[in-house]
Amino acid sequence: MGTEGKLSRQELKEILYRRRYAVPNAVTVGNMFCGFLAIMYASSDRLEKAVIAILIAILLDGLDGRVARRLNATSKFGVEFDSFSDVVSFGIAPAVMMYHWAFQKSADEVGVVVTFLYALCAASRLARFNISSENLKSFSGLPTPGAAAFIVAVIYTSPFSHDGYALIPVATAATLSIAYLMVSTIEFMSIKQFKFTGMKMRMRILIGTIIVLVWKSPALGLLLLSAIYAGSGPFLSIRSGLPGWLGGTKARRSRGDSRGDRKVVSL
Repeated sequence: MGTEGKLSRQELKEILYRRRYAVPNAVTVGNMFCGFLAIMYASSDRLEKAVIAILIAILLDGLDGRVARRLNATSKFGVEFDSFSDVVSFGIAPAVMMYHWAFQKSADEVGVVVTFLYALCAASRLARFNISSENLKSFSGLPTPGAAAFIVAVIYTSPFSHDGYALIPVATAATLSIAYLMVSTIEFMSIKQFKFTGMKMRMRILIGTIIVLVWKSPALGLLLLSAIYAGSGPFLSIRSGLPGWLGGTKARRSRGDSRGDRKVVSL
């Protein structure tokens, strides 16, 4: 009787394997909860805690996909659930935070429009990502975690509600610029492809400097790091259209194409 009520090791493994989908979904729930928590914190003027909640959400968002692939637990439900979670954490939550930080006391109506446009662009970016073919090397448009990181980094430089008109143009320009980058077709490098091997020395020095800056001054370091990533897409896009004598890659690419054409003709 006692042995009949016990599960064998193989049966236990099969049960755990069937329920493996719960693990990445739990990570996604944690991501959504952090976004919801950030909204609650922002609504009660605890913006510094809201920033921390969004940063944790960004870490969890990068973790759930890895966990799902490691456990072979990817599913269509997980993809859709992750997108809904990202809308909360990286679309609505940063918009609410920016509204309470810069607009609520001085420009309520303007703030509603500006922050809604940000949330709308974040939702559109996620919807486009779901129907596009997967590309692990780059993204078309600024990823929503990167956009949210920039918004919360700006807020983290002075994490309390402001009452003044001087900040409104800056907050409006920053929010709308990031919103545009999300729905643009500008290519952004995937962090998954970021590797130290083969990296130039000047890039290693730059990364080391940013790490030290984040350690010494988290607010300034986070702002610099998020601004570099947000600006990397437009920079590389502009650079690819410039001739070589201006530091671009257009001439080198053209020479490569012409050499390729000559090889085809010779064959």
